[in-house]
Formats: sequence, structure tokens, C-alpha cells
Amino acid sequence: MGETLETGSSEGRFRFLSDFNLGADDVARAAILLAITKDALMEAACKQRIEEQGWRVVATEVGGLLSDLPQKIVRALVGASLNAGIIEKNSREMHALIHAAIEAGDSFVNRGIVELSVGAKIAIVRNNNWLAVAIFGDCAAHIVAHHDRCGLGVMHL
Repeated sequence: MGETLETGSSEGRFRFLSDFNLGADDVARAAILLAITKDALMEAACKQRIEEQGWRVVATEVGGLLSDLPQKIVRALVGASLNAGIIEKNSREMHALIHAAIEAGDSFVNRGIVELSVGAKIAIVRNNNWLAVAIFGDCAAHIVAHHDRCGLGVMHL
């Protein structure tokens, strides 16, 4: 299967697959893998593996009420992407990032009448031609009902 990297965490030991066998067009898969990492050690190992492909990668987190998230997500995505060198500050690359984020957000949660509480990790991965945004987290109208959700958006650069 591939070599594994063993690390420890306060929740016990886990094994992390260090060879994702990513293909040249697997930016979406890489973004999902990064978004589902549970802690800083797993996130760092995942980022390192993605960067070994020659791709650019960053992760950030957002939380709050669903009605506040569009502004929070845009600020978090744009800031993290610019700071990490994922995109350049031009209309073509900003357009791709925002549209991928909208697509990911729309598949993460359906906007309804009910106000939801959301906590999510957002991963952005870019190769030469594609940019992927993955969102993984949980949300619910009541704390007892929180459950996991995942969203993905991919745009050509």
C-alpha cells in the first residue's frame, strides 16, 4: 500500500498513509484529504505529501452561524490563499478561487430557513491548471444534532 508515518496525539496513536499515489489531475482528491485531517500533525504530513507533487496548498478554518459564513469564508480563503502563494492577486485567479469556494459551499450545506451553527476546515490545493477547494466540518440547528458534512469545488485556472 505505501509507507506509513506513525505519530502520536493526545487522543492516542494513529497511522497516516504517507503515499497518496496522487495523479497529475488529483487536486480535488488532495484537497479532500487535507480537509479531513484531524490535527496539526496529520495536516502537516498531508501538506508535505501534496507539496511533494509540486503543488501549492493551504488550509484554514471557519466557524459561526451560517448567515455569517459567506463573508468569513471569502476573507479566510482569499487571505490564506494570497499569504500562502496559492493564487496571485489578479482577476483570473481570484475568480477561480471564489467560484470553487461557492461550489464547495453549495455542496457543503444547503441554505434553508433554519439558522445553522457551522465549524469547518477549508483546504485549497492548486496545480498548474486546476484549483480545488474542499470544506469538511459539521453543522446543525441544535448542538445535539451536529453531524459531518463535506463540500468540494474545482475550477480551471
